[in-house]
Amino acid sequence: MTFHWAARVIDVWLGVVRGARAAWRALPGDVMALLVMRGCGIPRPGREVRRAGTLAILVEDPRIARYLDRQLMPVYAQTLGRHVFAREPLPDRTIAHEMEHVRQWQQLGPLFLPAYFASSGMALLRGRHPYSSNRFEEAARRCELDPPAAP
Repeated sequence: MTFHWAARVIDVWLGVVRGARAAWRALPGDVMALLVMRGCGIPRPGREVRRAGTLAILVEDPRIARYLDRQLMPVYAQTLGRHVFAREPLPDRTIAHEMEHVRQWQQLGPLFLPAYFASSGMALLRGRHPYSSNRFEEAARRCELDPPAAP
């Protein structure tokens, strides 16, 4: 009987830990994404894409230009948490690229943005381009070359 209760306690604890870990990783980017959507007057995202166990929520809407046009450099699409923003429907190659950024957000949670900008800073210090030599962008470009098949 003791083992039965211990197993239940462990199951509950693992559920809480997994839930907390998932929230910790997803919430910062997702909250920012929802703020961007509301700021652009977009009530809800368009469609969901799931590949290799990763879920991306696509926000393909011309109104998102209000946000994308304020970036330091021209942006075709951008990922915040699980949300991918674009002015128009994205081709599979770009979805594959952005899905890698969704995976990166899932792995690093709130540390993703500081790590991303640190990678750009390190590239700049080495005399390289801060975008094209960013390790997160390099990984995403590798995914473009071999995008997974749509389910």
